[in-house]
Amino acid sequence: MAKGYWVKQASIASTDLFIEYIQTVVPWLLSVGGRIIAKDISQNSDLNEWDGGQLGVIVEFESKDAAKKAFHSDVFQEFIEINGLKSDLTLSIFGDFNNKI
Repeated sequence: MAKGYWVKQASIASTDLFIEYIQTVVPWLLSVGGRIIAKDISQNSDLNEWDGGQLGVIVEFESKDAAKKAFHSDVFQEFIEINGLKSDLTLSIFGDFNNKI
């Protein structure tokens, strides 16, 4: 079966939200079969402490349907809504990257 992927970028404004995201979303992704295969973190400044920035992640799932199910889950939707990330999140769901166009 072809894999499914999230290609996601989020603006995370505070240290607390960044830590909560890492401690909450990453374990949840693993629990629903997601596997982070690439990440990119860019901070707004070169301070030693998070002062806001961008988090980019590619997450692999067993199928495109599994990726969609995870995105539409109550857990993920509530997390982005409660933490005000809905407007600061860009997420695309793709099927297998190996398919030719």
